[in-house]
Amino acid sequence: MRKTLTRTVAVLALSAGALGLAGGVASADELTAPVAVPSHPTGADYVNAWNQSGALLGAGAAGLLSSAWAGAIPSIIQGAAGSLG
Repeated sequence: MRKTLTRTVAVLALSAGALGLAGGVASADELTAPVAVPSHPTGADYVNAWNQSGALLGAGAAGLLSSAWAGAIPSIIQGAAGSLG
């Protein structure tokens, strides 16, 4: 019972994380860096700059993870092929 519950929670957490990263990447398509704040900012300008910076950070982290995963697959395949031969 405990193993099943742990595995279920792990799968749900990983799925939620993957969906969260995908959403962050999709929403960051319209953003440009660096985020500019007007010369006479209001509180809403600071909030918008904060949110845009967070979206750019999320997009960068997702890009880093996808690049690492894309590089890991050939390494795993080459390692497995080398150990078989």
